[in-house]
This record gives sequence, C-alpha cells and structure tokens, in this order.
Amino acid sequence: MSKLETLYNSIQGLKELGLPLNEETLKAVDNLEEELIKNEVIPRLAGSIEPIITQIKRPIVLVVDYVPGEALSVRLTRKRVIIDENESKHYSLAPHLNNVHDKKSEKAITSSIKSPWTGLLVTFPDGRVINNKYAYETMIEVIIKVGVQKVASLKIKHYGFDFISKTAADIYQQHKLPDGYLIITHSSTDKKKRQLEEISQKLGLGLKVEVV
Repeated sequence: MSKLETLYNSIQGLKELGLPLNEETLKAVDNLEEELIKNEVIPRLAGSIEPIITQIKRPIVLVVDYVPGEALSVRLTRKRVIIDENESKHYSLAPHLNNVHDKKSEKAITSSIKSPWTGLLVTFPDGRVINNKYAYETMIEVIIKVGVQKVASLKIKHYGFDFISKTAADIYQQHKLPDGYLIITHSSTDKKKRQLEEISQKLGLGLKVEVV
C-alpha cells in the first residue's frame, strides 16, 4: 500500500468512526498529500511520459484534468496557459525529461511559499457585516442568512462534488447546515471568496466579499 493510500484510508477511517476533522487537521492533510504527490507521483509520471512526449518536436501544453470517479481527460494547446493561478502550484519535470544534473535542476520541483492565514469579510447591501475568525464560519453564516435551500438549488460544484448537498463527500471536510444539508468547506480562502461571489452574482445579492 502506498503512502497516499494509507493517508486516504486513515481519513476514511476517522470519518467512519464519526470523528471530526477540524480545519487545522485538514490543512496538515493537504500539506502531506501535496508532499506525497510531489515526491512520489510526479517523478513516476515523468518517467512514464518521457518516452512518449519527447517524440513531439514542437512546444505544446497538456493539461490533465483529473476528478476521482470520472474519466481522465487531457486538453492540448500551443499557447501558454495558467489555470486558477492562486489555487495552483507548478512542478517542473525538467530534471527527468532533460537529464540535467546541475544544481538548478535538482531544485526544479518546488512549490510556492505558503500564504499567511486569511479570513473573509462580507458586507451586505444593507450594511450588515459578517466577519468571523475563520473563513469557513463566515461563509456558512452568509449562506444561512441567504437561505440554504436557495443556495443549494444553484448546484455549484466543488472539484466534482456538490458544494452544498445532503450527500457526504468521502474526502472533503463538510459542515452541517440547517434542514440536513452539508457544505464542503475544504478550500482556500480565495476559493471561498469566489464561491460567495458566484452565489451573490447568481442570486443578485450585491455582496461585497473581501479577503482580510
């Protein structure tokens, strides 16, 4: 069993036992998952793709879109693309594809510096402000004020799952909402900001959402 499988099985075991996973624990899970992907998955990916990709003699960009439980898809373009730059990190395959062994190449697989802790401040058109200690608490309070069923009806997706539903997501952290609904709060503050802005735009709420 790989370390990634052990990590996911551990999370699933805690959920089956009914033990809550708080924000701090999930951040630690995120960091560990990323390290395992960087150190175990990406090197193997580079080794597998090298014999095939080096047959191509012109620059291209391949974007792999992976959602658990769905068919794997790849998008191809000849332009440089950036996808959700605030949410993404870049890992170079150069040391594997070019067989370069200088000091620069040894450090090619790197991640961006972690962002400092942030929260959300949401202002309604009537002047009411919601600004709790944690971003997820602010988001939940805003959605309850707006109306959980109304927001759920928008069918907003979160990495292949319904953002708000009555179905438990196996991996992502969820919090309970009124009327038996669950909300996925396992995301960055910037992601939560965009979700609230999407809700505001689709429902015509006129919310001002700020990262603080």
